[in-house]
Amino acid sequence: MRKLLRFGVIAKITLVLFFYISSVTIMGVVSYNDLVATEEKVEILELAYNIHNNILESRRYEKNYFLYGSDDSLYDSITMIQKASEISDAILQHDEDLVIIPKLRELETHMHAYTKNIYELLALKKTNLEHYQATTEEIRHYGKIISEISEHIVNDEKTQIHSMVSLLREQLIVWSSVAIFIGIILSLLIVSFVFKPLAAIKRATQAIARGRFSRIEVINTKDEIQQVMEAFNIMVQELEHRQDQLIQAEKLSSLGTLTAGVAHQLNNPLNNISTSCQIAIDEFEAGDAPLLKRMLHNIDQETLRARDVVKSLLEFARSQDFTLRRASLAEIAHKAALLAKSQVPPDIDVSIRIPDDLVLAMDVQRMQEVFINMIINAAQAIERQGRITIAAEVDAAAREVVIEISDTGLGITERNLARIFDPFFTTKEEGQGTGLGLSVVYGIIQQHQGNITVQSSPGQGTSFFVRLPYPDAKEP
Repeated sequence: MRKLLRFGVIAKITLVLFFYISSVTIMGVVSYNDLVATEEKVEILELAYNIHNNILESRRYEKNYFLYGSDDSLYDSITMIQKASEISDAILQHDEDLVIIPKLRELETHMHAYTKNIYELLALKKTNLEHYQATTEEIRHYGKIISEISEHIVNDEKTQIHSMVSLLREQLIVWSSVAIFIGIILSLLIVSFVFKPLAAIKRATQAIARGRFSRIEVINTKDEIQQVMEAFNIMVQELEHRQDQLIQAEKLSSLGTLTAGVAHQLNNPLNNISTSCQIAIDEFEAGDAPLLKRMLHNIDQETLRARDVVKSLLEFARSQDFTLRRASLAEIAHKAALLAKSQVPPDIDVSIRIPDDLVLAMDVQRMQEVFINMIINAAQAIERQGRITIAAEVDAAAREVVIEISDTGLGITERNLARIFDPFFTTKEEGQGTGLGLSVVYGIIQQHQGNITVQSSPGQGTSFFVRLPYPDAKEP
């Protein structure tokens, strides 16, 4: 078996098939030879029956002679014996190794004696009554012997044929069992060498199609299948790297969009800081301490506000490996809404209804990117006034957190709904979008071992449902 494992998969299957075909061929040859031997035995049995019937016919003519005294009956008896002798000679010439050969020779001897006595009887013509009676007794004696011997020959041949048929039946059962066993082994080997690895590759490919880049366990087959599985894992590794690059590229694209809005968001706190500072300078000589304190407090609050905006932007822009850590889902959603605020028109209300104590394991940066993309997409789907709602609840039975991001926008047609997560698919005008946003969102959710679905109808708005694992959920 170790030597077999060194061959390629095609060589393995070829060797196993060769072994199977060889075994079946041997079975067929053995069975054919047995059938030929049985057929020959049947022919010998037919000849033995003919010998026995001719002897019985000869005995019948013998009895007719003793009943009616016709010499023709004795001549007919001699003719029958001669026919039996000719058949016996044919058998002896056919095969000297037959089991019945000794009995045939014995039969020949007694038929010769039987015929000799008949000729003597014809020559006496009852001239010597004592000798005539003695010869008659000899004829009857040898007639009985040749009848019994011929009958024994027939019975022996029948017994041998029955034995051969039984042996052939047993051989067929044994060979059939062996063929079935070899077929099962062949099937198991093919499953082990080919179908099992291919099934693993198929499952991994389907997982990739769903956005989950899972590597497969390489089966040590030492053949082309192992090489394919190793190459497949290299491909998965490269796809993971490409996906990270895609996510980063989309992030930078979003960052460029957000930066202009962040600049606008910073204008308000900077204006407030400038105004408060100018008032404090103007009123400094007047010595109005409460007013100065209030202005300094405003400057401090607006500085913190500007810092939070810049901090969120920097966190979003930073590139890092996928890392799960426990974080507040509400906090991530609020930060995302803050960054995306500049891309949401003032007449669109963004409502976040997530429990503050809902904490689960996430990659904070990537999950923030999910919310930003979803909020911007929802805002772009609303033409005038509208509402974007982000809500979350725990599905204790499924041990999952269900996040719903819904909008009151234009909705999605059924044709586009099937392609909404495809990379580079967009319904926006050229230059207005890359078509990567929802594809990146899908990949991030898959990285979190979750799934995302969508429900929408034209003119009825759209709802995205994100399900993430939540092992902390308690059964009701």
